[in-house]
Amino acid sequence: MSHDKRCSKPQVELFFRLFEAHHGGRLFVATKKWDERCAYALMQKEMIIRLYNHVYADPAYWNDLGVEDRIFQLASAIAVVEPDAVFCGATAALLYGIGSAYSLLDKVQVLLPRSTRRDTYEFVEYRRWRAGEVWQLGPFTLTDPYRTVVDIARTTAFRYALGYVDGLAREYDVEREELRAYAQANCRGLHGIARAFDVFEHMDGRSDNGGESEARAAMILAGVDAPELQVEITRPGNAGYYLADYGWQMPNGSWMLAELHGLGKFEDDAQNDPEHTAAKTYRAALMRDANLRAMGHNVIHFKLSDTYDVKAFGSMMRGYGIPTTKPYAGS
Repeated sequence: MSHDKRCSKPQVELFFRLFEAHHGGRLFVATKKWDERCAYALMQKEMIIRLYNHVYADPAYWNDLGVEDRIFQLASAIAVVEPDAVFCGATAALLYGIGSAYSLLDKVQVLLPRSTRRDTYEFVEYRRWRAGEVWQLGPFTLTDPYRTVVDIARTTAFRYALGYVDGLAREYDVEREELRAYAQANCRGLHGIARAFDVFEHMDGRSDNGGESEARAAMILAGVDAPELQVEITRPGNAGYYLADYGWQMPNGSWMLAELHGLGKFEDDAQNDPEHTAAKTYRAALMRDANLRAMGHNVIHFKLSDTYDVKAFGSMMRGYGIPTTKPYAGS
């Protein structure tokens, strides 16, 4: 590799064009032969990196991008380089707004015909599934939302797959039986399809976001009874209500409530005040917990990281008296 850092005038000009692209929130696409030659020379000098065929970035810019921005910008560039590319899996789900489990967003997922060969790139993953029906979303060609979710559900661990199934229900108002019927008609015989049908059984669009779905998946894996979601507890005098992420009604009629991400989310109308400081929100949450307990209910708070050790999480939930069943058989 060359260690000569001196750049020719065209290389310097291209370097500034690359930063102009970054300033506009884009990766640099070398669409002309001379641009590609200059970009390759800069890459040899270790001044820029190649992310895909004809797609380049400044390393510092790329490393500073968030997970979702990386996927969006690289997929956008690939769509320019290869207009016929079909995006699938977690990449398509992110673009649809269905879900974004960060553990599945390390690479852009692209469908390829079985006979097609491509160079390998660190941040691109090729899939050789049958595309089925495709949708056009701006510059992107995507597997349709149903197929996108089915593919994730059949190839991904349950704790992550559930968030995408819930997201399809929440964002596209899809019922469980609709998804089951689609999979039976279009996906029979695909590897892992039985696993997907197991995930469909727990589909619930009331889950507010992927984190809540992942925590619920951990509960199911730990053998905790399926909770009610978005539980509303009427405040005394019918003055609004308290809202909890999860709840289990006890035999005596009281509720065991659970809230993800710690204190601060038992929302009522006062929570919509944008001038609430973190300290006020914290104090208000403590008061809400006290009020709920005075009404005969119980409240627990936990973080998503508490769910990573499923066995320990199950023990914690049982310790609070939350009903349990046998653990889920999936992964």
